[in-house]
Amino acid sequence: MNLLKKIISMFLYPNMQSERMILGVSIWIAVLSNFYLWMRIFGITENSDSYFVISFVFILIGLNVFSISLLAWGWMLKPILSIYVVSAAVGAYFMKAYGIVIDSNMITNILQTDFREASDLINSQMIAVILMLSAPPLWFVWRIRLHKSPLKKLVLRRLAMIFLGILLSVTSLLLSFQTFSSVMRNHKEIRYLINPYNSGYAIFKKIEDSLKKDSRGLVQIGEGSYIDSAKDPLVILIVGETARSDHFGINGYSRDTTPLLSKRNDIWSFNNAWSCGTSTAESLPCMFSHLGREDFFDRQENYENLLDVLKKADLNVVWIDNQSGCKGVCARVTTEIQKIIKDDVNCYDDGCFDAVVLDDLRSKIESPQENKNSKGTVVLIHQMGSHGPAYYKRSSSNRKSFFPECNSSALQTCSRDQVVNAYDNSIRETDYFISKTIDWVKETYPDRSTALIYVSDHGESLGEKNIYLHGLPYGFAPDAQKKIPWVVWFSENFKRDNLNKEGCSSFINVSSKINHDNYFHSVLGLLKVNSSLYNSDLDIFRMCRNR
Repeated sequence: MNLLKKIISMFLYPNMQSERMILGVSIWIAVLSNFYLWMRIFGITENSDSYFVISFVFILIGLNVFSISLLAWGWMLKPILSIYVVSAAVGAYFMKAYGIVIDSNMITNILQTDFREASDLINSQMIAVILMLSAPPLWFVWRIRLHKSPLKKLVLRRLAMIFLGILLSVTSLLLSFQTFSSVMRNHKEIRYLINPYNSGYAIFKKIEDSLKKDSRGLVQIGEGSYIDSAKDPLVILIVGETARSDHFGINGYSRDTTPLLSKRNDIWSFNNAWSCGTSTAESLPCMFSHLGREDFFDRQENYENLLDVLKKADLNVVWIDNQSGCKGVCARVTTEIQKIIKDDVNCYDDGCFDAVVLDDLRSKIESPQENKNSKGTVVLIHQMGSHGPAYYKRSSSNRKSFFPECNSSALQTCSRDQVVNAYDNSIRETDYFISKTIDWVKETYPDRSTALIYVSDHGESLGEKNIYLHGLPYGFAPDAQKKIPWVVWFSENFKRDNLNKEGCSSFINVSSKINHDNYFHSVLGLLKVNSSLYNSDLDIFRMCRNR
């Protein structure tokens, strides 16, 4: 107790600015910059557990004092404090605004985003909240002029601060250990809400995962693969973006969000399909992998993917991107980045609707490729789709049907109905694009064996339980972020060349559960690619294909 009194008395001396600075910032971050954490904890605990919340606050104050005192020495003090303050403020805004958590997957998304994607997230409310949470402590930190102290005294005071941090955290933890352990065990998402340590842990985890994988190069796969057909198929694979299955009218949604697809009798729409991850950075590499979800995320090496195998089987492979990149999937095939075409009806200031891809698609299909003696062509179109939070930008004004829309990227400032209206309009745009692409293929290549497969990368939360966007850890992400639309179309020529007399209608159950693990093997099967990697059990078309 005497030692604690001595530590507290230190703050009364005039030359203790650095220690007061550490304590002040520690309290600010724990109490104010973690407001979303306290909201969530109050939501999952009883009112009688307010004592636990107070103990938790002191645990964080102690943790802040300990970690800052350990890291911030000499001239590093103010920069370290500033990093703590700003990262906590930014994290607090995004967690509260969109109901996300900060983990290694979210760090990957941040690293792989582009300016166009990032600019959609910037709004006046974001700036205001971050300034409110960071400006006062930054002013407090940078206005104080620190006095130089002898090294011995500085070390002793800093050790005392470290001890104070440990004492506060451990004592508070022991006083509420039973409730604390129960909450952490039953609500694992809480650990991703502790500011700013969630960001630090996520970055460390990202680095650790990268170091675990063999960095000597990609493991080659699909050697010796070949096409077992004399035909010249053209298969278009549309990689959907942020589409959720239960908002497709063709899958039973109460709104008519897919009026064009619903009129077609030549497609299959699988209504029980599931994604590999909850973000593009996770799902895109995973769905094109031969490993399957569990093995993909446990892998120790990086492998080539489906596109490499198709290329080795003498198929021309072209990736057309109307998004923020292919996350490495298209690194070794012909890649076209969709440019914004001035005065084009399908383009606007900072992007284009997906239909713009059809303007010069034929030239991209028929232009000289690396392999002039190819056995067919596979075109992959990476959609802009329903990419949020600026859903209102993802649909043409003459194809919007649901009003009023949320016309802001700050979704929390709109009613949930407005958010859903904007999102549903973006699904209608996707409906238009898929149906128009099918018609374009039929008209452009009437005598060729053609097919189209549309599969979304992941789903989206639209305000259910105050959760928006996507990217939550897969284990406790809602189904809205994981259940995806999957649409298939075959031309009559393709059916004649590849399917048996009964066709797929007799064998395919569109309500059977499928997932991204099926994608790799189903595409290989449809293109008649002979490969040691092919697993017929995961080919959803195996029962109706010619053998």
